[in-house]
Amino acid sequence: MVTSPLGLVPRALEDLWPAAHYDIPVTGDWDLDELDMIHSMLARLVERVGYEKVIDHSGMNLASYFPDLDIIDSREGRTAGNQESLERMESIINELVSELGIRAPKGHRHRIESYRALSRFQYGVDTWLEDVRIEGRPPKWRLQKNNIQIAQWHPDAGRFAFSKAALPILHETKTLPEIELRADIDWRGDIFSTILSSYPTGIRVGDDLLVMQNGKLIGSARATAPHWEWAGSPGRLARSHHRLG
Repeated sequence: MVTSPLGLVPRALEDLWPAAHYDIPVTGDWDLDELDMIHSMLARLVERVGYEKVIDHSGMNLASYFPDLDIIDSREGRTAGNQESLERMESIINELVSELGIRAPKGHRHRIESYRALSRFQYGVDTWLEDVRIEGRPPKWRLQKNNIQIAQWHPDAGRFAFSKAALPILHETKTLPEIELRADIDWRGDIFSTILSSYPTGIRVGDDLLVMQNGKLIGSARATAPHWEWAGSPGRLARSHHRLG
């Protein structure tokens, strides 16, 4: 999606902040700064990906800015929501799918790829999603591995909700930040600074954390305070979630 001031928003990331909370009125008019930003971002995207064909439904006359690209104008001067514009875009897509031999993804493959993109954006990795199957009903799809649910996507919160069964997988794939508890404490409640041995930088409110003790995974927690409050704060830093063992 092309928008201002966010720029280019991958479809897979529309459930996340800030795109999911975009409430700026849309006028349809682009000023020169916005056009310059969009053209610059599109140029980098096209150079990185190397598209064979580009369908332009933006109304920004991209063909004049990218003369070396095969760009097809689907609007031809009409508005984006015009029925003829939409029918022309659909016709162009169908023709190109046939011409380029593009096959439709089987089953939930496209959804899994979207979840991989979301995982890379949120955690930097997506290896925990290998061999995952999608079950259930939209919009809260269940993610299962070996017939065991390991997570569920919550679109309203823009996050994955991990089950207890997912914790060893998340630890093995180094997906979530890990905090270490002191060896001499018996973990019973939430996470406070007095029971911590170490924690990573960059913790944000709402982050899921793996709880370790003596180098062993013992559970998970969700941060209720940002990283800068973790050094000696008397309050709760994270709410305990799952416990193993």
